[in-house]
Amino acid sequence: MSHQQSHKKIMPQIVLLSLEHEHLDVLLDCKLHLSGQVEPVLIVHQNMRSDHFPVEHTYYVESLSEAFILLTQRSPAVLQTFDPDVHQQVVSFYQKQSQRPFLIASHLTHGVKKSRQNHRYFNKLTELNIFFNSEVEALSGQAKWLKLQNPVNLCKYEDRLKWSLYQQSIDDLVFPDRVTFNGVHKKDYSDIRLSYITHFYCNQNDISSVINLLKRYECYPTEIISRVQFIIVDDGSPIEYEIPEFRLNLIWLKIMKDIPWNQGGARNLGVTFAKSDTLFMADSDHEVPEQSMRKLIKLGYCGRRLYKMKRKNQQTGELYAGHSNLFVMSRGRFFECFGYDEEFSGAYGAEDFRFVKYQKAMGSRQMYLPDDTYAIERKDIDDKKSYHTLKRDLSFNSAKDSRKRDELANFGHGYGHSRMFLEFEFKVLKQLFLPCVEPRKVDKWWKRRWLLRLLKPRY
Repeated sequence: MSHQQSHKKIMPQIVLLSLEHEHLDVLLDCKLHLSGQVEPVLIVHQNMRSDHFPVEHTYYVESLSEAFILLTQRSPAVLQTFDPDVHQQVVSFYQKQSQRPFLIASHLTHGVKKSRQNHRYFNKLTELNIFFNSEVEALSGQAKWLKLQNPVNLCKYEDRLKWSLYQQSIDDLVFPDRVTFNGVHKKDYSDIRLSYITHFYCNQNDISSVINLLKRYECYPTEIISRVQFIIVDDGSPIEYEIPEFRLNLIWLKIMKDIPWNQGGARNLGVTFAKSDTLFMADSDHEVPEQSMRKLIKLGYCGRRLYKMKRKNQQTGELYAGHSNLFVMSRGRFFECFGYDEEFSGAYGAEDFRFVKYQKAMGSRQMYLPDDTYAIERKDIDDKKSYHTLKRDLSFNSAKDSRKRDELANFGHGYGHSRMFLEFEFKVLKQLFLPCVEPRKVDKWWKRRWLLRLLKPRY
């Protein structure tokens, strides 16, 4: 049984359901303190008619059966009850439905008796148990009374904070992207399937090489780019520039110190901010065609596999070897092997070679993705205008690389990597969000397959 999708553009409804006149004051208080982002619908008994109820979105019923008919028609995002007996019947009703709202049980005058059925109804199948009465809250878990889980103890706070907490609890259920009552921005990134990490250092005229790449990506279909997080790392460029708006999930980071050849550190920073376990890491002189990007967002868990991607010649259509520093891999595996070794930062070379060698020594398996998933080398970069003038010379890192090779060979596990990580200051220059347009697919058996995931070998 699945919850209603909470990220639709229409205003979600919360139904406040009560059949007892004694609940009238609390019900009205709840309606009054809901945020303007939800639409309240009242379903109450005929004997609860009141001038305080709005004419619109208030429905009077004689029985709970009539209420169930209305609930089927309304399909609310949240349903809040005010009586334990009514709540039990509501839960029982929704067990027979293919979809159900988030269920909230309000506890005003008496506790819930301890039983297996009540544990299922009020703890397993109820999202929140709201306490309006301190005496009822004190009964929870005592002697014959059920210990109610997922509590919201409104009775512990004075009015202003009490109703802020109530409003926040509703918003937390319904809105993955929201601002809390104390001003903290919360966002759910779980729709992201790929974190695309690239970095640049430009000490010439402008950063058009990066801007042009992102402009091409924002023209990809929304169902692709809404699943991709683009992470751009400025590796200490000494020039000033403006970051335009993009129709992308984007975070733009800047390393505040100009450290020569710090691409290992730049990648470590990018991976730190990645929201997907599947990483694509490449220099900014490569790009991913639309069909390959579509394949990457459907790739699934990489495990211990360190993927390379072949490249395609745009004129001949021929595939050729992938770039030595372009990888697709698991974020978890990246951190498990300590990422890039920043001891190499400050001079050219060896960090990518040593990264692969250390991954293999730790049991990672390097392999190519299928031929239909490829990258292309960019031909639109003006290396006189939007590039860098750093010199390539391995002399300064050869000794470090040799020492690490010997440490790994002689001392084994854990050696051959300095563990230097994010040895610099940085800041976030820009963040952009693109809502996911595809509805989430229901998979009610995924959680129940945990034993298979436990037993499955990690490739």
